Amino acid sequence: MDEVKVVVAHSERATLRVGDVFLKVDADQARIDVWGEAMALAPVPTPAVLWHKPPVLAIAAVPGAELGRLGEPSTASPAAWAAAGAAVRKLHDAPLPPWPGRGGRVLDELAADLDGQCEWLVTNGVLPADLVSRNRQAAEEPRSGRGLRC
Repeated sequence: MDEVKVVVAHSERATLRVGDVFLKVDADQARIDVWGEAMALAPVPTPAVLWHKPPVLAIAAVPGAELGRLGEPSTASPAAWAAAGAAVRKLHDAPLPPWPGRGGRVLDELAADLDGQCEWLVTNGVLPADLVSRNRQAAEEPRSGRGLRC
């Protein structure tokens, strides 16, 4: 191993790659615990959890060839992309894992924040009101596949 790569980082968490190991470092212990649990419950193959010492979760790199790199043309076959899409759909259709300590209050806060963001989009003329309304309704539908967003 000759370098540490920062995969993603911000004020709450960071993911680092060191050789064939990914280190997920998270300020919220409950969130990092849920990562490991969620991976164990996933209906698709997931990377092996190598160790878990708060606040870090170490996972193995996924074996196989990469489908592509950001900013570069993909050399992966259509069959490889189809298989990746099938795995993502299977994961997306699975029930959400339990999230200990995260209850209705957090969802209420997210919904209130979403209300404010949707209102801003309409008030400032960024998006038409009917578009925001339709997407908001879709976001609130169970299993809509769209999550909470405007």
